[in-house]
Amino acid sequence: MRIKGKTISTSYLVVIFFLLFALLSYVTIHKFQKRKEEASVVQPISVNLIASVHPSLSWNFKPTKPNIKIKLGEVVTAEYIVENLGDKETSGIATFVYFPSQFGTYISKINCFCYDVRTLKPGEQDKYTLVFFIDPEVTKDSKTKDVKEITIQFTFFDYEEYKKKES
Repeated sequence: MRIKGKTISTSYLVVIFFLLFALLSYVTIHKFQKRKEEASVVQPISVNLIASVHPSLSWNFKPTKPNIKIKLGEVVTAEYIVENLGDKETSGIATFVYFPSQFGTYISKINCFCYDVRTLKPGEQDKYTLVFFIDPEVTKDSKTKDVKEITIQFTFFDYEEYKKKES
């Protein structure tokens, strides 16, 4: 082949072609790997902690931190302060719900005060803890993979009233 009066052998063209191909391949693969690494870094999930008390129970109940950010798979401890505002000893029991509800499958409670009867004397204050983590598999479920914020709501009920309804 002749370019401006000079002869270039076919073997040089083949070498140049392979060098350009190798360079293009390297750039493409590097870019793909970088995107894959960026995608694998999952953003923390914002967890809203809501606490409520049924009107028949004269308790105050609230999380010490109403919003926490957690990484998937990270074990987290959430603390709640509870106080008996009444003038007699009362017992309560807590139930919970998750929003969105599909997230419940991926939340594992290691330690929870829920469904345990708790008794407080008048004016007594206590601290209850919830220890949990969110399974990283949540990112593989089409219903939950794009969720960035969840809510966990606990409600305390008067235990005596709760027993009557369960009977």
